[in-house]
Amino acid sequence: MVPDFLKGIRFADLTWAGAGPFSTKLFSDFGAEIIKIESASRPDPVRVGGPFKDGVAGINRSGYFASRNTGKKSFSINLKNPKSREILFEIIREADVVSNNFGPGAMDRLGLGYEDIKAIKPDIIYLSMPMYGETGPLANLLGVGMTISAVTGLMWQTGYEGEGPIGPGTHFPDHAANPYHAAFALMAALRHKRATGKGLKIDLSQVESTINCMGPSVLENAATGIEQERRGNRSPHYAPHSIFKCAGADDWCAVAVLTDAQWQALCKTIGEPSLAADRDLATAKGRLTQVARIEAAVGRWTASRDATAAMMELQAAGVPAGVVAHSRYLMEDDVQLRHRGYWETIDHPEMGETRFTAPPFLLDGERVELKRPPLLGEHTDTILTQVLGYAPERVKALRAEGVIE
Repeated sequence: MVPDFLKGIRFADLTWAGAGPFSTKLFSDFGAEIIKIESASRPDPVRVGGPFKDGVAGINRSGYFASRNTGKKSFSINLKNPKSREILFEIIREADVVSNNFGPGAMDRLGLGYEDIKAIKPDIIYLSMPMYGETGPLANLLGVGMTISAVTGLMWQTGYEGEGPIGPGTHFPDHAANPYHAAFALMAALRHKRATGKGLKIDLSQVESTINCMGPSVLENAATGIEQERRGNRSPHYAPHSIFKCAGADDWCAVAVLTDAQWQALCKTIGEPSLAADRDLATAKGRLTQVARIEAAVGRWTASRDATAAMMELQAAGVPAGVVAHSRYLMEDDVQLRHRGYWETIDHPEMGETRFTAPPFLLDGERVELKRPPLLGEHTDTILTQVLGYAPERVKALRAEGVIE
């Protein structure tokens, strides 16, 4: 079993929705104590937005919330009650990190801005991750995954030739760029604190973070001034480079030929010796001039084959190919993911046995063992009594007053 490497680190976690909770989940999976500050009267939107296990709605039944909050502790408090701020301050005094992903000014309005927190915990590490960062002419604009995909250029380059922009199909910034950049910044800040005893404020712009993951299109523009055109699955540098319909009703296989040797191997595999012998197609530059002809030939071959069979036959010949997998395929049919134990099952009090995605790496051949996500307010009493030392009678009184929920 992978040890709890981050045991002893405590977060007062005010993040919600997607990117923020994913950032702090990466720490809870490795043993950090993440106290998720919640409100029953204003719950995390992904708690109430689903998708819900078995289609049954419930505050503790959201698969999205569960996947982004494994191993955390839920502390439910009414932030509108005047007494709540001092209780949060007490938790923060016992914490190493305060994290949030609200827009600029939101934490200040709650009396929980960086200067407020630093005054009572000078060595605090404070993570703020609004859309545009905390300063600048656009800092106050609201941001969610879709709008961040738009303003960073991700949407602009995604789509088909002659058609308008298309989103990436998911809130990509929430699931990749932003949480991992935030986690890296937090690890750097924790290392700095260990070395110097000093805390830091991390001002992470989710727009800047996503642009960092945009890759070739931004780099090409920086180097040449050329704006990449939308071209669907085609590449400006290689051909064939697309997805092809296979024998099933909605089965597809991706094929990407990057070298001349792969081109010859492809032609042999799909039974097209005339293409292999055509000197005009011997190089990538030549193949790019006859993309439609090449795609038609590949498509004729894949049309009579199962997508997985096509992938394996091409791979055996040294041609990069991959089945276009849907979610059920990944969870049920992908033998590689099953072999590596990528899907972990957790027994949840309300959802029952539920599968979760594990961190995408092994440590000495072992997976991190995920811990289940919390029920709303599940750990409120425990945190008050064991972390803050409150007597049970005081906890009961706070609940009666509506301070804790």
